[in-house]
Amino acid sequence: MLAPNDSPPTGLLETADHEAILARAHAILAREEIDEGERQVRLHVVRAAITGTVIRPSEDSPEMRNPAYWILVNDRFVVAPGIEPVEAIEDLWVLHGADGVPVPRIRCLKYTTLVLIQGIVQHFRDTSNARGLEAINQLIGRRVIPEELPNRGDEILWRRHFDANRLLPGDQVWFDNPFFDQGRELFRQRFHQDALHAGAGHDAATTVARKRAEAVTAGEEGSNAFYLGDDRFILGADSLVRAFRGPLRPGTTDQPPSHELVFTRKVFSLTRFRQHMMEDNYSVQACLRAAPDSVRPECFTIERVRAPLDPEHLLRHHAMHPPEKDLGSLISALASGNLPPLIDRRGHAPCPVFSPHYDWDEQQRVRLALDAVMRADPDAVWWLLRDQIDDDRYVFTASRGGEVQNFTVGMVCGDLADARLCLAFTRRLPLVPGRFPASFHPEREFLRQETRWRAARMPLFAMQSALCEAAIREWEGVVQTEPGEDGRSHRFSPEEKSRYVIALRAEIDELARTRRAACEEVILPYLPAPSGWDGFDAERARASTANH
Repeated sequence: MLAPNDSPPTGLLETADHEAILARAHAILAREEIDEGERQVRLHVVRAAITGTVIRPSEDSPEMRNPAYWILVNDRFVVAPGIEPVEAIEDLWVLHGADGVPVPRIRCLKYTTLVLIQGIVQHFRDTSNARGLEAINQLIGRRVIPEELPNRGDEILWRRHFDANRLLPGDQVWFDNPFFDQGRELFRQRFHQDALHAGAGHDAATTVARKRAEAVTAGEEGSNAFYLGDDRFILGADSLVRAFRGPLRPGTTDQPPSHELVFTRKVFSLTRFRQHMMEDNYSVQACLRAAPDSVRPECFTIERVRAPLDPEHLLRHHAMHPPEKDLGSLISALASGNLPPLIDRRGHAPCPVFSPHYDWDEQQRVRLALDAVMRADPDAVWWLLRDQIDDDRYVFTASRGGEVQNFTVGMVCGDLADARLCLAFTRRLPLVPGRFPASFHPEREFLRQETRWRAARMPLFAMQSALCEAAIREWEGVVQTEPGEDGRSHRFSPEEKSRYVIALRAEIDELARTRRAACEEVILPYLPAPSGWDGFDAERARASTANH
């Protein structure tokens, strides 16, 4: 039985319902002291929430998006190459199904994030703000949404707060399911007993029970919804259910009704939404059966809110961060306007002979360019660095011991790319004397896979993880180091062997959790030079020539 203020269950809302909801949201927001940009974005968010075409995935119907706009990379959807992110997002509001394009299926957190972004996109469309649309395209790029957005979108697209008493139309709210863990455990116990009764061993039954319980209760930690105003909420994504057809009656010659799946989008009051969570979650149902008095609607509370921001926040962020398409220009800036010095090798040690017109201020510009490249997003810039390894434009000159080298763009980019590729496993290596044996070169995994990884534009963090796996495999056969330049070597203890594997596993877990590449701390010497080398300035150049 519905409470007096509840909206009745309906299919897709009709246009008149859209207009009524939007008009009421407009009236509520007009009374609030908020920026006009935020007010308009909130209205567009409400419109996007009530007109979406996305349905919730299930175990039988996994996540899906229009393959013309989205592709899978490492089991996650990103915008397809050659497609503007704004276009890919807007396509989610195009009614598909009859045209052969699969109906999009997206999990609720991802989809509610896309709804919030769609609100900003439509605001920029309405105001013909090309700079704003470009800011969206830059922000998203080929990132996983929302996990890989800068700061996950916080303080750029929306602001989080935890006060359920100050909701405004357009807020995205998250209802907590406090029975999730308990309900999953009840399922696990039941499935474990079922497996044992079916003759499975204890270990097999434990594994099967855990996987079945996780599958049954997947995504039930809570529920994402949008606030429409006047104590009304709407889910981020719809469900598809079989329409009521009536019973098959014997003896009739009439054609039975056709099988049909229909959208079940509903508008809920707060009370009714909490009741819906009791009805819609298997984990809650399990707890209801176990202890009926312990589960009440008021247990499902709003724990956090994402409130849309005025688009000026995004525009300010855009102004402070150069677009990724400019990374190529950033790398080109490494090339010096100076001619490389000749290296005189007639004496006991090579000596660079700098031209009297060598511009030392230009070298400082190059230093700043190198600093900018090193501080750029390591995943975004890595393949660009790798692509430059044959670039022979001069950058700077440096020395080490009795050696002097003119470094090119290709040498600098290649060294940085290689160091970052190997960083996740090299920074964990035991600090011991000697050279690691020729059998231990995990970076060869990259050379074996480069063609395939390049075609997929594999992100750096994923390649680092693959090289850590290769390092674990190769480490098994490493017994000791070989003598280094000082003749010293080292035999590894069992504890050292074990600690390195544990450290690599931690690196792999961290890379998988953050989906961010391991990266060195950027500390650039005043005289630019690769690690272990010394750069030149005018004073050092004169001293070197005088001593030659």
